[in-house]
Amino acid sequence: MTGEREMQFLNLYSQRVTSRKVIGQGANEMPRYSLVKTSSYSSFCFADHKRGKIYEMDLERLKVDSNTIHSLKYELPTKDNSDYFLRFIETDHCIYGIGLFQEGRIYSYNKDYQTTNVSMDYPTNEDILKLDMLHKGALFTGTIMVGNDTTLVLSCFGLIDFYNVLPDGSLKLKCKRHYFFPKFSNQEQGHLIIFKRDDIYGFSGIDADEKYVYLLYSGKNMKEEGEHAYDCPHLLVYDWNGHPIKHYNLSKPLYDFCIAGDTLYGLSRETDPIVYIYSLE
Repeated sequence: MTGEREMQFLNLYSQRVTSRKVIGQGANEMPRYSLVKTSSYSSFCFADHKRGKIYEMDLERLKVDSNTIHSLKYELPTKDNSDYFLRFIETDHCIYGIGLFQEGRIYSYNKDYQTTNVSMDYPTNEDILKLDMLHKGALFTGTIMVGNDTTLVLSCFGLIDFYNVLPDGSLKLKCKRHYFFPKFSNQEQGHLIIFKRDDIYGFSGIDADEKYVYLLYSGKNMKEEGEHAYDCPHLLVYDWNGHPIKHYNLSKPLYDFCIAGDTLYGLSRETDPIVYIYSLE
């Protein structure tokens, strides 16, 4: 569970649980961390996002050696100390990050050429257009991402943006699916954004396979549904060009999930979280 002092790795075959302390003052520990989506099922990555450091746990080694510990995989170069990262994803050739940046929406690091840039602007309407870049970053802190070597997909609120990945790792907008923008107000001090209670909660989880991009969708608001606004009963499927493919109505609302083959593994928001398994046909 993100934010806990320890990570727990459960081997579904042996039923063995391995715990590793990650928040603290020891070697390779950090004040806080975020998970990093990767293209490898044998590599579990997470980031000390404030410092731009990405760590890896080798899951294949962990299966045979319970003493395996995580190690530093990348230390990303940053433009200046004013940039603040929130989360990353890793593809075969690039690492992408979102956060509060002085300029641009998306940080990219090309692993082949070891080059970085911050590019692209945020989706905009009349209210968002009035914000500076740091307030825009604060507004879009809930952005979720998935990508491969040709396409990067970002989603937040009721907005989905598909970007072409160019050979040098830079980006170009390919397609956008903008269903609704957020309702909010902002305060000048501290880049604080306040969301209105009747604002619709949109997409909460994202994953992909070779053919499709999958997103969990709520469509509820806090004013009417309270905490249940975060329960997502819909799974929307798009191809990598942004075309809608399928809409699943889930029998159990979820808040996060992953795709493996034709199977969806989803987490509920119950007091004792349960993993629900769906066959995607």
